[in-house]
Amino acid sequence: MDTDKKRKPFKKLRVLKEILNNTGADRIFMSFVAFVFADALVIFLADPAIESYGDALWYCYSVISTAGFGDVVATTLVTKICSLLLTLYATLVIAIVTGVVVNYYNELILEKNKEGADGNK
Repeated sequence: MDTDKKRKPFKKLRVLKEILNNTGADRIFMSFVAFVFADALVIFLADPAIESYGDALWYCYSVISTAGFGDVVATTLVTKICSLLLTLYATLVIAIVTGVVVNYYNELILEKNKEGADGNK
């Protein structure tokens, strides 16, 4: 199999990574990932109903995705506060990253249209 064909499925992820790097939003995203792991640790240590760190990560995933599967639930005030903070942070990060990507593409389109207009003069 050709190397280009192997890389093709990941082309969009590479483009996203490039956009995040170029705009500085990669630091926001990476701080969010670090927050998720730290939040899972606090939840694991603070809530006796959550029996493993893996369960705490699963719980964080269900909070971020707003799926709320119900198999792992928050039972202490600390865990509920951590869940609230995680939900707010996830909402902000998703909004920021989406805005950055859309703005980046809009700027590319404007630049392309400007170059096209300048070439037609």
